[in-house]
Amino acid sequence: MNVSEIISHHILDHDFGVMLGNVRLPITAHSVTIFCVSLFLLGALTWIAQAHKNRAGRLLTTLMEEYVSFIRDGVVLPNMGAEGRSMLPYFCTLFLFILSVNLAGMIPNMKTATSNISVTAALALCSGMLILYSGLKYHGLMGFIKGFVPSGTPLWLVPLVFPLEVVSTVIKVCVLAIRLFANMLSGHMVLLCLLIIVFVVGQMHWAAGVGSVLPAMALEIFMTCLELLVAFLQAYVFTLLTAIFAGSVIHTH
Repeated sequence: MNVSEIISHHILDHDFGVMLGNVRLPITAHSVTIFCVSLFLLGALTWIAQAHKNRAGRLLTTLMEEYVSFIRDGVVLPNMGAEGRSMLPYFCTLFLFILSVNLAGMIPNMKTATSNISVTAALALCSGMLILYSGLKYHGLMGFIKGFVPSGTPLWLVPLVFPLEVVSTVIKVCVLAIRLFANMLSGHMVLLCLLIIVFVVGQMHWAAGVGSVLPAMALEIFMTCLELLVAFLQAYVFTLLTAIFAGSVIHTH
């Protein structure tokens, strides 16, 4: 059994090699997953937004209203103030998209696209653009630049503090990408390794393999539940940190 090959098959992205003439289309397992999740969310949210007379439709509409209220009152307003109301659609979309992509990896033959640093970097870049937009919108160019220097800073410290604050903002955006990528990648690797243990032990001795099935299954179920929790938690943390970083730019020192 080639353990590294099994892990790489389930974790790494795979190019399907689709060609359009002499042009190779960038269609991979992760891009297909993102496309499917996007279509699902677009269709589901469009259906939920419509008026429904049946009980199931009204229930989903009520749940979605509660979700929007949670993002607004629990994430956006406490960290960004009233200025964040206009950006509420972005945060609602961000949380749902990351959560759906995280959970898609739990479906057989689907991939966790958020375990790809390119995907999380793109999401972090979108949040970085929102942070930049927030600063420019509410302070203007010069006000945004002045915000990198805390009030009361001695003049001789400005050449040192200003570049550090700029680098700090860039690092915050990078942290968003690395945090989500690392947590989702490590979680799926742990699940795979626990499952592979049964087959590795079984190759050593059939009795040991049979004896390890039940403990491994129990541990696998526990880790799967933990992975579901991590999927929700990482989507929330990414959204919350984006709101905190954008709020820190709007409400400067």
